[in-house]
Amino acid sequence: MSLLIFYLDGARFGLDARVVRESVWLPELTPAEEAPPYIAGIFNLRGRIVPVTDLNLRFGHPARPYRLSDQIVVLEQDSLLMGLVVSEVSEVVEFSAEAIQALSEFDAGASHIAAGEARVGEDIVTLLDAGRLLHLPRDMGENRGFSFPQAAPEDREAFRARARALMEAAAEEDGAHLALAVAEMGGEYFGIELEAVQEFCEIDRLCPIPCCPPHILGAISLRGNPVTLLDLRAALNLSPAGQNCDKAVIACASSRLGREQSVGMAVDDVLDVIYLREAQLQMPPAELRGTEIRGAALYRGKTMMVLDLTALLAREEWIVDENVQ
Repeated sequence: MSLLIFYLDGARFGLDARVVRESVWLPELTPAEEAPPYIAGIFNLRGRIVPVTDLNLRFGHPARPYRLSDQIVVLEQDSLLMGLVVSEVSEVVEFSAEAIQALSEFDAGASHIAAGEARVGEDIVTLLDAGRLLHLPRDMGENRGFSFPQAAPEDREAFRARARALMEAAAEEDGAHLALAVAEMGGEYFGIELEAVQEFCEIDRLCPIPCCPPHILGAISLRGNPVTLLDLRAALNLSPAGQNCDKAVIACASSRLGREQSVGMAVDDVLDVIYLREAQLQMPPAELRGTEIRGAALYRGKTMMVLDLTALLAREEWIVDENVQ
């Protein structure tokens, strides 16, 4: 079976991937009246109302402030939808059903949503019962409401913008939406089209590659597969990457031999996922026209450059095809 693995405040959990519809960045939520106290609120997902469970509250843990980096895993089964607030969606892994162990008695009655435990790599993963998560109890109890009392004004507006984007269809009469990951490099914001992105990851260990130019930082291991890590800053007229660069955007690039391979781009941080109408995309500054900058847009009061990542990665110098003798 396939399991979706996600993190919640450092702990790892798994869900049957067959009931996972999609994952989205946490939007602003509307309080749900007469809902259980662990329901953080509801949001509109392209015309369908999705209740959202705060797993911390469902497990009986104290509430914690929500962050822009939080995500919602949307479950769907028998036409029912439910969202789960998680810290990070990790990966989908193949798992043998025989390897799942039942919980001990003191665990089984604690949450009523844990289905078992399994070992994934060196970690123990708690598997959740999607059916129990999707069906709310009849006794709703007293809802605590939902808000972002500790969010900064710019973060609050980002949550609200996400909610507006998710409410709208993928394409409307006034033009299609452009889905962008917002990355920070050298204090500047850059938009990267999600269609070109395979995933985001942490840079845990960087292995140098001999005889490579400075813009090739080395290689990282992505689930056992080596991936070349690039520093795009020179192409973007920024200072070289520093030691604090610990995140990577993984994309697919074509080499001069016609092969396609995954490459990583070192970034300072991945801040957000946003949706822009094509009409909101402005022409880049005159000095950047004709480069791999597709356009510009405002983000948190600053100019964000939207990269044409396919064209940028098509530069021959990015990929090293030669074997080191």
